[in-house]
Amino acid sequence: MKIRRRTLPGGWYPESEEQVRFSLQEYAEKYSSPSKEGLAGIAPHAGWFFSGELAFRVVSSLAPAETCVVIGGHLGSWDSIHLYPHDAFETPLGLIERDSVLVEKIRKEFSVTWSDDTDNTVEIQLPLIKYCFPAIRVVCLRCPPNEEAIRLGKYLAGEYRECGRSLTLLASTDLTHYGPNYGFMPKGIGDKALHWVREENDRVFLDAAIRADPEGLLSHAQKNGAACSAGAAAVAASFAKELNLKGLLIGYGTSWDKHPSPSFVGYGAVIYR
Repeated sequence: MKIRRRTLPGGWYPESEEQVRFSLQEYAEKYSSPSKEGLAGIAPHAGWFFSGELAFRVVSSLAPAETCVVIGGHLGSWDSIHLYPHDAFETPLGLIERDSVLVEKIRKEFSVTWSDDTDNTVEIQLPLIKYCFPAIRVVCLRCPPNEEAIRLGKYLAGEYRECGRSLTLLASTDLTHYGPNYGFMPKGIGDKALHWVREENDRVFLDAAIRADPEGLLSHAQKNGAACSAGAAAVAASFAKELNLKGLLIGYGTSWDKHPSPSFVGYGAVIYR
């Protein structure tokens, strides 16, 4: 069995099972999902200090399923889908096995690159999934912000609808990366910049996500730097559009809320049901 070991240091999420369970139990005490009916969701992927609670809201709102397709990003529009070749994934709560059948179907349907790069977009979600759904299997991949994201969402909707496959989708993206650390400051620094990110740039992206408008969110992200992994969100929005799911914003915040700084990042939590 080929196991993908943890690659992120402890600052991203706790290292021990005890610490992970303590953090997630704290999140659960603060947020109780009104219904666990989500078939797809969009969650942030910063370190748990900044966005772990929002990501937990999304994962804990998903419906029980046999398989969760975890979609990360950090790819360019010229890239292909990056698919993890591992049989299982290590978390502090134990291994999560992959759905080999669905992995093989995706590999045959799409042009993919086998990838084992260190990347937070997928890994940081896995302990949340293992905690909420101990016996679930996963398909772990990263998707570029292009037409393949839309096609993948449609394909997975077909797997759900026509093949009767029990699956959910978890898309992983952070929103606007603003400030000198990111070389992106169209509104300068200060309150005006924070207001623009919160009330305009991130809002337009999230509104497109809630409408299940994958083309709209991809376009806005490309033109306005509104997401670091828009391809992942587009997969979820395309999946939701095919299945006529309703989008709901269940949380929003920025790193400024935890640590005020001229450089900050937005985080949104969306569920489709």
